[in-house]
Amino acid sequence: MPAAHSVDPTWLDVVATQLTRSRTAALEASHELLAHYSDTGDAPTQRSVDTLINHAAEALGALTDSLADASRALQEAARPDHGA
Repeated sequence: MPAAHSVDPTWLDVVATQLTRSRTAALEASHELLAHYSDTGDAPTQRSVDTLINHAAEALGALTDSLADASRALQEAARPDHGA
């Protein structure tokens, strides 16, 4: 039978905090990206630029959600009553 692995809950809290900071940075980057409007003067090019910006913002939004989920999971795992 394999040995049980034990992780210091304090370390889990530290990682969760860093993930929360990363989440905040990704969210801010998404907002900043959407706040910058660039008019190319050419309709087809403008549609392409707008599409690219929207996809990038959506990707940052998905990253934000993933980081929040991972942070919550680590905080839950770090709780003293976890698994009790």
